[in-house]
Amino acid sequence: MKNITKKESEVTYEKKFLTIAAILTLLLSGCQANHVTDISTYSADIAKAQEITVVSADTSEVLETVTSKDDIEHFILALDLDKWKLKTLPDQAVEIGSFSLAQEETIKYGQTDTDGTLHDTATITLYDGSYIGFEIGGLDMTFSVSEDTAEYLNGYFA
Repeated sequence: MKNITKKESEVTYEKKFLTIAAILTLLLSGCQANHVTDISTYSADIAKAQEITVVSADTSEVLETVTSKDDIEHFILALDLDKWKLKTLPDQAVEIGSFSLAQEETIKYGQTDTDGTLHDTATITLYDGSYIGFEIGGLDMTFSVSEDTAEYLNGYFA
């Protein structure tokens, strides 16, 4: 019976190849994670909202809680996500208020139902000058929105 062994040069080559492959994989996946420029990546998450809580920036008071499926759908359509542009928030921007989007947890394997508890999934913060902050899953981004969207959102704080 022959003793099968790899030559030292073959082992070194394989180690180098695997190291380079691992580094490239980490670099490429890291670049993708930090390169979010389009809100459409999160449109499905926004559409799952089951409750929207409107909070005043001045008083931190809950002004309204939207729970009707039709009202939530209207809210999401009024956001006009296709027109959001990734921007930097101007230094002089003033916070007007925020919208907390909540939903039940996703049913996991082995579960037949959820407990009905709603969990915050995203927050939209409205600023003057047609800017919004959008926070989801630990990511915090700023967008400019259309004047129609800004006017619609401002209506909740009038």
